[in-house]
Amino acid sequence: LSMMRFLTEVAETQEQGCELLAELAPEIEELRPRFLHEGYLEAVLAAMRRHTSSKKVQLMGCSLIETLANDGVESRKRIGELDGVEAVIEAMRLWPRNLDLEGQAQGALYLLANMCAENAAKIVECEGIKAVCMAMYKSPNALKVQETGCAVLRFLVADSEEVPEFVTDLGGMQMVVAALETFPESADIAEHGLAVLANLGWHSRENQDTMAEVGVIELAIKAMSTHAERPKVVAFACAALESIANDHKAHRDLLAQRGAIEPIIEAMRANLERANVQAYGCAALQSIALGSFKNKRTIAKAGAEDLVLDAMEAHPRSWKLLDFGKMLLDT
Repeated sequence: LSMMRFLTEVAETQEQGCELLAELAPEIEELRPRFLHEGYLEAVLAAMRRHTSSKKVQLMGCSLIETLANDGVESRKRIGELDGVEAVIEAMRLWPRNLDLEGQAQGALYLLANMCAENAAKIVECEGIKAVCMAMYKSPNALKVQETGCAVLRFLVADSEEVPEFVTDLGGMQMVVAALETFPESADIAEHGLAVLANLGWHSRENQDTMAEVGVIELAIKAMSTHAERPKVVAFACAALESIANDHKAHRDLLAQRGAIEPIIEAMRANLERANVQAYGCAALQSIALGSFKNKRTIAKAGAEDLVLDAMEAHPRSWKLLDFGKMLLDT
């Protein structure tokens, strides 16, 4: 640390210091609080600002930030206070199409945004959405870039009125759909990507129409089969289907025609212990059933009523499940 502070202009010293700290942080857990509060991270961030032409400084800086951000919300807040969010996004701008750096930077961003509204707001303000969408667009076959890109977008669109519109305007929906199509075996892309699409569908009717047109129904159904052992994927697949059908009569019939009812029922039957699967499954079925006698009959014949009652009994404290379950039964 002393050498990094003394030889601030010497790129080689800064590179070696950033690399050493980035390597130590994952190995020695008790050191990480010191990195955040005793000047170590500040030294790395200063190096990132000063040595913009050094890929190593930028890469190791993003790596250290990702490690520290993984320690919880308080660590993420501290990184945000030290302008770590800005440093990561600037590194992406400085080194476009550098797959290692983009994957590392986006890995840091999605952790920084997770359960930390302050950092999420900073990412949006610093045009981080644009940086992520551009990285995904320029590197469609880079698995890590696509996985981490979907993850960043997931944590930004959640519980926001404005961000889904930004993501849509920048082509984020198309980027996520392309990632799902290119990497159908990636559970991380399926989980994060379907979560993004669910939020985009809930945001506007135009997004619902686009999602139906570009094949999101089929992608969600396929993900439920491919990743049947991953309850989070299954839950967000149900959520994405619900977002397409929500308050949209034509789409309710479209989902039924394309065979969405049976996979949702099967997912609920296979995941009784998972409240989120049950909740989003109930929501999807209720949206498909609403206003359609034919769909209601199909859902009833599949045994939905008993499934819902069993789920509500198994998860009496899940208000979301109780709410959606009651709505489905009433429908």
